[in-house]
Amino acid sequence: MNKPVLYRGLWPQNVSKLAKYSIRLIEGIWKITVLYEAGEGLRYLAVEGGSADLIHRINNVKTTLRQQQGGAFYVNEFRHVIVPVSVEAEKSVVGSHYYFAGLLESDLSFTFEGVSLSTKPIKPDGTPLLPGDRWVGPRPGIPYVLAAGGGDIYFTTPALTDDNPPQVRPMMTRKVQLSKILKNNSDVERAVRPVTNIRGHLGGRFYVNEHGAMFTPVSADDGNGLDYIYCGQIDRNAWFPEPKVGE
Repeated sequence: MNKPVLYRGLWPQNVSKLAKYSIRLIEGIWKITVLYEAGEGLRYLAVEGGSADLIHRINNVKTTLRQQQGGAFYVNEFRHVIVPVSVEAEKSVVGSHYYFAGLLESDLSFTFEGVSLSTKPIKPDGTPLLPGDRWVGPRPGIPYVLAAGGGDIYFTTPALTDDNPPQVRPMMTRKVQLSKILKNNSDVERAVRPVTNIRGHLGGRFYVNEHGAMFTPVSADDGNGLDYIYCGQIDRNAWFPEPKVGE
């Protein structure tokens, strides 16, 4: 394959193990897996049945860059597949660089104790989640931040050069604010409202997955951890632009 190209969009750094997909060897075969919070502190390794082409593309990124096969990957709201590859941290603000591995062309599906698990905003019986409902599916997603005051959404990611292909700018990050992109107060309000309805004006982190679903961590009722609450869907007409991919 062609040499992998650094991804020009958000690099999802410092997220929990539940917020990413992973390729693992299961009985000698590479499979897509996800850790699933099964309740009462239990975590289950759910396995996806197909997606051989996706596994091949991700492993090709790793081997082309002289890395071992397998490991974590992400899928964002544009269905871009993003693969982190470890690098020497001396001249970088992060321990991994993120590469584009094509598009997610078919939905991922998992099973837990005979029940289908979906990353779509639906309940196990197939009925839609409503904003404010507990998020019941797997939690892979891309982290965004609702700004304090609830008036903006932003993300911070390593800065890249404008070269083609791009390079990482050493020791430099880039903060991208939705208000600076949309430049329209009503559009910004439309974008933040679903999240502020759940998080309030204190702000905080929330996640967006490949279906454009937004969910955010809140304190669990039992006081022993976090629940995740569904906020609603992103408004693609009031959102960050799709990053350019490829050379």
